[in-house]
Amino acid sequence: MHGDFSNITFSPGHNYSTVFDLQGRVGLDANRNEQTAILLHQLRTTMADLVGPYAGPEGDHLGFGIKDLTDNDFTIGAGRYYVDGILVDNPADVAYTAQPHAFIDVRDASGADKLSDSRYLLYLKVWERHITEVEAPALHEPALGLHHPDSASRAQVVWQVRAKTLDPNDDPEAWLTAQRAPRRVGVLQVRAVADDSAMDDPCIAAPDAGYTGENQLYRVEIRGGGRAGEGAGFVWSRDNGSVIQPVRHCDDTKVQVAGLGRDRHTTLEPGQWVEVVDDAVSTRRELGLPEPAAPLRKIVDLDIDTQTVILNATPAPPGTGTAPSRHPYLRRWDHTPPDDLHSKDGTIPVTEGPWLPLEHGIEVRFTPAPDDPAHEYRNGDYWTFPARRTLADVIWPYPEGSSPHGVAYHYAPLAVVTDAKAIAALRTSFKVPLDRQV
Repeated sequence: MHGDFSNITFSPGHNYSTVFDLQGRVGLDANRNEQTAILLHQLRTTMADLVGPYAGPEGDHLGFGIKDLTDNDFTIGAGRYYVDGILVDNPADVAYTAQPHAFIDVRDASGADKLSDSRYLLYLKVWERHITEVEAPALHEPALGLHHPDSASRAQVVWQVRAKTLDPNDDPEAWLTAQRAPRRVGVLQVRAVADDSAMDDPCIAAPDAGYTGENQLYRVEIRGGGRAGEGAGFVWSRDNGSVIQPVRHCDDTKVQVAGLGRDRHTTLEPGQWVEVVDDAVSTRRELGLPEPAAPLRKIVDLDIDTQTVILNATPAPPGTGTAPSRHPYLRRWDHTPPDDLHSKDGTIPVTEGPWLPLEHGIEVRFTPAPDDPAHEYRNGDYWTFPARRTLADVIWPYPEGSSPHGVAYHYAPLAVVTDAKAIAALRTSFKVPLDRQV
């Protein structure tokens, strides 16, 4: 989640059951968010224990049933389904090509959306994404004023029905089991060391201080999938990637935004690296595959009068930011790539072993794999950690390093379509009392 949070504190290993507010204390967003996370964890774990890793209620309306198959399309049945305890709801029958979060395009004969002429698996992919007033304008409370900062955001359950072509001897259940299995993921370590750049100014911090910046929630995110030294790259943000501006108009390299920043912490400036995101990009990054995200773009100039950002190249993929219905926005990152990569994709190469400096004394280290092959880095994997000026340190409770904090993807088989275009259902169901069926 790229939200503007002070901290993200929930961990199932703590076995906390509730959060108590104490009288007369300052309210913290992290406490309220942890209470929600505790309840969600309990509800979803309970549901998964009761019905298994994936199942839907038995009855006349089989949620996510597959029917009305044609060469390039089929219908996804209305109803509910649970994947690892997460409620997935399809309110009405919908065509494969009209899924709300998939942006399916079967016109590209070589694309991932084209249904195979041979045997293929249909499966459900589920995850959560962060939603702000940019993606959902109805979240804004008009009584607060047109330009008042947003007061809250949302987590949205996103689902996609996807197709996987199967070879004659492929076992669809085995393929799906492999997707659900733990991966040999990259491991990150974080520390704060004395920042040489601050030593000349005794007003900044004590001479032995580690972290010398402000109170921030840092985010390290993989932008290029693969292995260390083989194309994997990362970016970082001191604001959890939450500094965004809605895009009003996009014309080649000129991107007109709603504002250039409300203060010095959120301002846009030449030299910064940004990405243009919309609904299609955020749900079609093909996360889960070791492929790079679209290249970042560098701000080369600003037109303050028209609030226009001039980039070094047109946003990618082509067409990104040009459709208002897809709620485009520009996200700022805070890293500085090596000079020799400025013309490439704007990321920092992932190298395992050495400590890599971020800023203000913060360093990160991708842990080397004990043997070959090296760890796998997936596009979209991320880690977050708070840095606190009062501690002159980062808060990182993982002495041996941590696997990515997200994104977590969940999979469920729906059906296998045979060479003869017959549908072999793979859904599972559970009984519901008659007085509770809807």
